[in-house]
Amino acid sequence: MITGSTGRLVLAFTMSALLAACAIKPLAEWRDSSFSGTVDNILIIGVSDQAVVRRIFEDTFVKELAALGVSAKSSYQVLTDDEISSNDALDAAIRAQSMDAVLVTRVIGVEEINTYTPPTYTYTPSTIDHHYRDYHSFYNHAAQVATPGYWDKYEVLKLESNLYDSASQQLIWSIQSESFDPRSATQLIDDQITVSIKSLRNTGLIPK
Repeated sequence: MITGSTGRLVLAFTMSALLAACAIKPLAEWRDSSFSGTVDNILIIGVSDQAVVRRIFEDTFVKELAALGVSAKSSYQVLTDDEISSNDALDAAIRAQSMDAVLVTRVIGVEEINTYTPPTYTYTPSTIDHHYRDYHSFYNHAAQVATPGYWDKYEVLKLESNLYDSASQQLIWSIQSESFDPRSATQLIDDQITVSIKSLRNTGLIPK
């Protein structure tokens, strides 16, 4: 049963790109082996306290599924921001829209990591020092160039997407992923959707 305690999808719009090359990676995937067949007519829910983030996430997911021939609907089109936390309102929307499945995505953890890069030192000979011409005094007259040490701070967001069968209200698929300091909410949304759809296709829950 999906409840209003599923957490908040907190997506920051201005983050640095220290680890942009490895933006997101799956941590764990699970599929109910007793569930057979594929899913269609999916209600997409992005759990967020920011209305615009919820809408962007849900619309993007619906669009990507539609490209694969999978029918889906954004939850904000049938549930207000207040109604999304109500079990009764959610159940009524699922019945009214004849949804076969519900997919919920949320952030389950945010960790701030500090890394320290120590200083580096290089020696560069001075071309204007006449002692440089004498190899015996090379090191004594080389100029030391230092790069100071510094701290980097970045965030690691852990996200979870769960797929529920609306008839039984049971969890049939889940994936957890880790995102390293995403550059924007849009990047985070796109990456999580890409990871989720890849897993859904690989597990046979949606067509390849």
